[in-house]
Amino acid sequence: MPSSVFDSVARQIPDELVEHYLGRSGFHCPDLRLTRLVAVAAQKFISDIASDSLQHCKARVAAPVKDNKSKQPKDRRLVLTMDDLSKALREHGVNLKHPEYFADSPSAGMAPSTREE
Repeated sequence: MPSSVFDSVARQIPDELVEHYLGRSGFHCPDLRLTRLVAVAAQKFISDIASDSLQHCKARVAAPVKDNKSKQPKDRRLVLTMDDLSKALREHGVNLKHPEYFADSPSAGMAPSTREE
């Protein structure tokens, strides 16, 4: 096979992984260039989602605090949440429904009859 653009690009998603998921979806192609094209497109999609999630996280952290008594933490590390990821995926047409975890709300983990609705 002649040298192509895809040989010089640093790929983060292995060809075997792409071939596995393409095969599971019923797509079989012997051309490695097409497999690598799908890998590059998937890598770009993941990169866009991560970047958008980071922007949502920064916007959430920069939002003014309603309670003036609480102090802004000195530690400025960002923590991505499922809400940040959900918003970024929604912008790209992917609807994500995630279960409510213990730390997501005060009522999580309580019996349904004791939750306030």
